[in-house]
Amino acid sequence: METDMMILGFLMSGPKTGYKIKNITGKMMIAYNLSLNQIYPALRKLETANLVKKEVVFQTGKPNKHMYTITDEGKRLFRQSLVGSPNPIDYDFDFLVKLFFFRFLDKEDILRQFEQEIISLDEQLEDFEQVKPVVEQEGTEDNRFIYSTIVSFLQLLRDRYSAELERRKGVYTSRES
Repeated sequence: METDMMILGFLMSGPKTGYKIKNITGKMMIAYNLSLNQIYPALRKLETANLVKKEVVFQTGKPNKHMYTITDEGKRLFRQSLVGSPNPIDYDFDFLVKLFFFRFLDKEDILRQFEQEIISLDEQLEDFEQVKPVVEQEGTEDNRFIYSTIVSFLQLLRDRYSAELERRKGVYTSRES
């Protein structure tokens, strides 16, 4: 889902600042995290398109707050995006792109790259394990499904890469004999 549509989705439950949207994505969205450098330009674009409106809340001793509210047109467009045709999955996995060019590396570097990617996936799985109690206790049915899908996907990648690493170790060893 595009950043614009995600922001409209967050605004569906009521007015929010860009900072509040950032906090929500950091705490509730397992699969995606928005940065303020993505949020504020998107909010300006949405405001220009009359999909959100901005209200400046004056504060004493602090910078003014910019509260954003979704317009009726923004709601219509957001709902339409939820029921539209699915987009194909983006297969832009950095490791697989690099793998395409592994033919320019020596065997030891190739094995090391597989090992490092497997370690990275294990670290990501450990991070997900840390948030599992929160997802199970506070998450919605959708949050739990997203969580389990991502964990399963990371495990699948780790297992595939581990099997390929072992296969290549065997191939490289037999070629050296």
